[in-house]
Amino acid sequence: MLNKCNNTLTQGTLAFTMMKTGIVALFLALTVVCVGARYRYAPGPVGNPCRLPPDAGYSQGICPRWYYDARLRSCRQFNYGCCGGNANNFKTRRLCEDVCGEDILCPLWVCDVGACTIQTCPNFPKATCFAPCPCSSVWIYNGEDVTDRCNN
Repeated sequence: MLNKCNNTLTQGTLAFTMMKTGIVALFLALTVVCVGARYRYAPGPVGNPCRLPPDAGYSQGICPRWYYDARLRSCRQFNYGCCGGNANNFKTRRLCEDVCGEDILCPLWVCDVGACTIQTCPNFPKATCFAPCPCSSVWIYNGEDVTDRCNN
């Protein structure tokens, strides 16, 4: 309330305004904390590694490998140079199909956050996380499934 004599806020009005400001600030702080807690994990790699093109890498070796061809919806063999390349690179056709194939049956339960967003593979920090189903992950390193060895 303005004091009519000198156009200043009275002490009671100032306290009320400060209290309202404090409540709004507290609400905003709690909103940030709650939203932050829900998304506290860093997101996984952008995009789906199964959609990457085959990449022979930078070496001149010849290591037969498999990649998933998203356009043809099948796993195809290619000659990998044995070093470098990208994550769409599997030692066996079966592993390629198990991770990227179209015929994967997933459970019906729903996850709040995708498996590759919240899980890690400490023993293989450069492994790539694939999520054939939203709630499960498969960790691939150097073309091999290292999921069972991530934490052991």
